[in-house]
Amino acid sequence: MKLETIKSFILVFLIGTSLLLTFGMWNYQPSVQLLSDAKPEDFSLNGTEESVRTLIEPRQIIFHHFNQHYGFTVPVEQSNFFKEIQQWVLFNFELKKVEENNHEHDVEITFPTPLPMEILDSLFTFQVTNLELPIWSFQKVYFTLDKELRVIRVEFLSIDGRDKAVAVIQDGKNFEQLASYLDNQDLTRFSVFKNGNGESLYIPEGPIQLTRQTKAFSKINANNLVDVLFSDPSIVRQSNYSNIGTTYFTDSSQMSVTQDEARIEYISPGAINETLEPLFAEDLLNKSISDINSYQGWTETFKLMDMNTNENVIRYQMFYNGYPVFSPLSIMEQRWGQRLIEYNRPLFRSNNSLNDNEVTLPTSDKVLVYLEKNYKLEDINDIQVGYQLIYDKDKNIIIYEPCWFMQQQYNKEWIPIHP
Repeated sequence: MKLETIKSFILVFLIGTSLLLTFGMWNYQPSVQLLSDAKPEDFSLNGTEESVRTLIEPRQIIFHHFNQHYGFTVPVEQSNFFKEIQQWVLFNFELKKVEENNHEHDVEITFPTPLPMEILDSLFTFQVTNLELPIWSFQKVYFTLDKELRVIRVEFLSIDGRDKAVAVIQDGKNFEQLASYLDNQDLTRFSVFKNGNGESLYIPEGPIQLTRQTKAFSKINANNLVDVLFSDPSIVRQSNYSNIGTTYFTDSSQMSVTQDEARIEYISPGAINETLEPLFAEDLLNKSISDINSYQGWTETFKLMDMNTNENVIRYQMFYNGYPVFSPLSIMEQRWGQRLIEYNRPLFRSNNSLNDNEVTLPTSDKVLVYLEKNYKLEDINDIQVGYQLIYDKDKNIIIYEPCWFMQQQYNKEWIPIHP
């Protein structure tokens, strides 16, 4: 074969290969897609709008009567009682130093996390406006019946136990109402357990009956949250991974959808590099509530769970029938700087009930015996009754499973226990 013929053959081959590659590039569909929808001005997840007063509820209300301890049989009754208390008018508000610890109170209200005193007039009703509120935080409120003057004395105790704020409820009807609760035989008796910090935990005695509920759910479209979380949705790109999930991203932010499409995790690394100064608890709370309200993002019943002002992190916990729901899918969490840095939340909303049946949980005595055998009691931070959330994408159902839960002292993680 002549050299010229060989050269011609090679040239034809290279031209053909080039044409095939060009055709392939024209027809190649990348896995990264550009989202083109513009951000609507009035966007909604069709949930609700909430406030400080609706999102903050006591973790527990305990009545102390003749050295015995009582609480409500079901959490909904406790919630209704607290709403009544919020309407009672407080007079003679003043700040004092704690000179001695007085444990002789009739009612003890404990919140799930320390709360800034600056929000006190958003939680309770005062006779005067523009209160001068201190900057310390409280987690407990005490009510004491003054039977001689027929008033209720109220005390807000600081976290460090050195300061307190006091007030008086003067309405005789409120006095009678609180006194009637103390004499109410319908309340449940609670036993006392000392946790790893030496704090008293009150645990309901006797059998507890709850409903195991199976419900259908609908998904929240992740594209809707792209409209919420990215300032310019038109430049957001999308990448799909079969073994991980879907990721939406720009050069400065990223939102990942878990493989089971149950949860999103948003992060803005660019915001982390900004000056991150601790926020006041009131500012953190107001920022977060205002943000989620702006798109009606409360798609289930959520209550404030925790605030960490050192890291500017705030968490809300899902509740069902008044009981806390324990699962990574039941937590809504935000981290703030000058703007939103991180945001994790569920991507589903519960719908109609498909099945339910009554479940009787073990008594608190059995729970405590089980814990003594299997754990160091000093490692226990809290014990609660709640629901375990079971999410089944394939069957399109969620199950609320009644259970006892224990919070570990060292990592504050809640784990189900089965005595």
